[in-house]
Amino acid sequence: MVDHSTPAQSAGALKPAFDARLRRCVSPVASASASDLNTAFAALSDTTRRAVIQALLARPRRAGELAQCINMSPPALSRHLRVLRKARLVVEEGIEADARVRVYRLDPTAFAPVRHWFEQIEALWEEQLLAFKQHAERSGRARRLKP
Repeated sequence: MVDHSTPAQSAGALKPAFDARLRRCVSPVASASASDLNTAFAALSDTTRRAVIQALLARPRRAGELAQCINMSPPALSRHLRVLRKARLVVEEGIEADARVRVYRLDPTAFAPVRHWFEQIEALWEEQLLAFKQHAERSGRARRLKP
């Protein structure tokens, strides 16, 4: 019979150190924008909405043009545009010459919470990989020194 208590104990011993590093990486700004982050991820969870974002990366577009870009009827696309507008990822603007025409563009500032969150995750993994590299180098030296 295999004793599983040792891996659990060692994982349990590592968890407080990991949690402490995670807390250092998480800033108060991140928790303040948690709602924005959740809203952005919820909006971006749909493939159609990601296709809209991709189409808007090139330039602002009219609703009908967006519908053509992603092969969707304008009425079907309107629900996705509403979600993106509520998440403030997309901004709707009118044209002075024709009030019926709506042009959509990305709002880069709305992506800041997402970018900030990924930067925190990246910092955590960089720290983890550096610690692993240092451990591997120490272990390699220790093995070479043994007779």
